[in-house]
Amino acid sequence: MTTQKKASPRTRRTPQQIRSIETVSAIFEASAQILQRDGARGLTTSRIAEVSGYGQSTIYDYFPSKDAIVVAMARQELDRTFQSVRGALAPTGIEDRDTPTRTAIRAMIHGFGGRQRLRGALIETMIARGHSAELAEPIDKIAALLLRGDGGTGGGGLGRLRPESLYVLTRSIVGAIRAWAMEGDTQVSPEALEFELAELARAYVDRCLARE
Repeated sequence: MTTQKKASPRTRRTPQQIRSIETVSAIFEASAQILQRDGARGLTTSRIAEVSGYGQSTIYDYFPSKDAIVVAMARQELDRTFQSVRGALAPTGIEDRDTPTRTAIRAMIHGFGGRQRLRGALIETMIARGHSAELAEPIDKIAALLLRGDGGTGGGGLGRLRPESLYVLTRSIVGAIRAWAMEGDTQVSPEALEFELAELARAYVDRCLARE
């Protein structure tokens, strides 16, 4: 007689958990639509309730304020960007012609692309609420992936840079990508931005190593 193996309770979500995830997703999407269309000034809990279809009392069950919603959205976006880069740096994600640094740059550009006004509002709220240090966490984790050769990618000459040089390089790259995303500069294509930043990184690393 065979017995059926029961599913682990750790891998099963209750209906309540599923409803919570769906509710938060709806709140996030409604907030994103409002921020993209009207900017931060147009975001209110009453507007979120109207667009999401949930009552204000339900929204307050999950978030104490509209700013708390925006901060949570920003953290989710930061994590998504990091996970996107991490996936791109897997051995199967890098094309033969690419360096790991260029692959990471491409993934970051893709992660920051779209809904420029929304991303600007997310970043501005994080800074205004004293969470600016969190904005640097993804780039630091990405640099760590490159330095230790996560997934066999290798970090190239980055591992030989002084800490201050690595800091300047990573902030220059992510700063340019954020500015491009927030400004919505249609004169600079994602491909052109990727090329220029990859060249910037290569030239900067070569220059730093040459002076040692």
